[in-house]
Amino acid sequence: MCDMADPHEGLVPGPDETLDTLLRDRVQLLQARKGYRTSVDAMALAFFALQDPPVPLQRAVDLGAGSGLISILLARSRLNLHVDLVELQPELAARAGRNLQLNGVADRAVVHLHDLGGPWPALPPAQLVVSNPPYFQTLHRPPPRHPERFAAHCETTASLERFAAAAAVLLAPEGHACFVYPLEGRRRLLQALQQAGLGHIEDCRLYHRQGDAEPIRLLVRAKPSTEQVVVKVDPLYLHPTDSLDHTYTPAIETFLESL
Repeated sequence: MCDMADPHEGLVPGPDETLDTLLRDRVQLLQARKGYRTSVDAMALAFFALQDPPVPLQRAVDLGAGSGLISILLARSRLNLHVDLVELQPELAARAGRNLQLNGVADRAVVHLHDLGGPWPALPPAQLVVSNPPYFQTLHRPPPRHPERFAAHCETTASLERFAAAAAVLLAPEGHACFVYPLEGRRRLLQALQQAGLGHIEDCRLYHRQGDAEPIRLLVRAKPSTEQVVVKVDPLYLHPTDSLDHTYTPAIETFLESL
């Protein structure tokens, strides 16, 4: 008689991992103890990408998926959505696969170990492409010492321009691509998207709290277009004025409750 496989095998943290409960206890996430760990950028991007999509969403692609949080939020928010995760690092890709299982979306989300510096991944066209790409060029700052953090935060084999070109290749004609990026890199991101043929861009500033003077990130929604149009849209705030960081604005609270 054969022993049945334990469905939870591999879903417990290893010695170099933590198992974290996030976002109103809606998500459990295995993360490296000292390597790459997710940030609020992932939640903000998922929320932004799902606001008033121009077409019904059937397929999505997550470029540079990391530990899988963005894809988990997309799949939990849209029960008929299939998500393809593209990740360069084998350990992160494996961890993302475990996180998909842990959060009950592995039947609608698939991890692809792939280097965007090489040929494009062979995936069906998607109505949504999302990306939280590496933010830094190593020549401009000291790189992180941990190799997993280095590859997640710094451009290695694929530049920002390659991420933008991949989004354009994988996007259905009626779809849209959403990126989160530091505000100081705005010009480069917009140029990369426009050069890739994603010329219609919505520019949204992300603020930590209502009333703050300076945004913390740039969120963009880009659509295929030969014309180059940049439209500023209403900013996005994570937290209400004078609130603690565990309290989100009403729109984000509603989003989290829906997961």
